[in-house]
Order: sequence, then C-alpha cells, then structure tokens
Amino acid sequence: MPSILVLMKTTRIIPGLTVDAAMYDAAAAGLAAHTGAESPLTWGRFTAPASWCLVPGPDGAAYKAEMVLRESIERTLKINIWYLPDRRGGAAPQPHSHPWPFTSHILLGGYSEDRYVAGDLASAEMGVEHRSGGANIIPRDLFHEVTAIHEPGRTLSLMVCGRGRRGSWGYLDPDTGQCTPVRPDPGFTDRFAALNPHISQR
Repeated sequence: MPSILVLMKTTRIIPGLTVDAAMYDAAAAGLAAHTGAESPLTWGRFTAPASWCLVPGPDGAAYKAEMVLRESIERTLKINIWYLPDRRGGAAPQPHSHPWPFTSHILLGGYSEDRYVAGDLASAEMGVEHRSGGANIIPRDLFHEVTAIHEPGRTLSLMVCGRGRRGSWGYLDPDTGQCTPVRPDPGFTDRFAALNPHISQR
C-alpha cells in the first residue's frame, strides 16, 4: 500500500492545476541552478493555491498556470506550467514581443515556436524546438509565437526576466512587417476572475 507521503505528492492545487513530485523537483532544482541566491522552493509554497494563477486566453481557457516568485522593474522570476500554444485552431500567425528580455529555462517537457525580428523578416525561424534542459533566450526586439506544447500540463519553465518597461510590447504582422502596440483587453479581468476565484475572493 502506498505511503501517505507518496499520496500527498500528487496534488490538485486549484481546479485546472494539478502538480506532482517530479514537477516540484524540477522546479526546485531549476530555481536553485538558475537564480543564484534566491530562497529554496518548498513543497508548501509550490502547492499553495495563493502561489498560482491560471492565465486565460481570448476564449477564456487557461493557456498557462503561473507562479510569480519575484516581480520588480529590475528582475522578475516566474514558474510556468503550459497547457496551450499561442497559435491554435487554424488562426493566422500573430507573433508577440515582451516588455523585458528574458531567458526561459525549460525544466520539463518542451515547446515549439516561430521567431521573427521586426524589419528583418527574412531571418525568421520556423518550428524552433525547446526541450527539457535547454534555455530559450528572448531579447526585447524578438517577436515569437508558441505553436505547440510538447507535453501539455507538464511542460514547465522558469522565466528569468531582466529590466522591463511595462506596456512596451506588441504584435508583428509577418506579412507586412508592421508592429502593433499592445492594447488593453477589456474582457481580461472577467476571464481571469472566472478561472481564479481563489484570488478574486481574497
């Protein structure tokens, strides 16, 4: 008969988010290896509902679970569990940039992406794969779009973000090379609250 300790190591944190001991081990080891003097990640913090949120896409479905370990203008650290790619359902490409440069350390699973640099569409890279043990470096001038998650619900990454400028990101049209700044999404707050009642009811 399995021990109580083993049974405790698979945990549904909130509806839509379940983790296990292997995911915790990968997250704790990744944090220790890639963030220097950050505090060790405990099982208690990793499985606390308050540590996590589900991030909705335009259709309301969660495309990732996110744990923010540190957030400042100088340095932000996040653990992500990925469920869905950016592009799905036959949609047209819509690569995006980010408000900060970052390195995404792939701790479990993996994903595929297309990469573009505004003003140099000839250098686009399609179907670039990132797998467990690797790192994906994203400078601020790079636009990318995740096209496939290799292991949905078990693909785990640690984002180590540099100095950012909030709101200074947007989308690239690969056909024209035109960039569109990000605009406020009036429905995001309601979609977020629907997926995260443990946060919205605090």
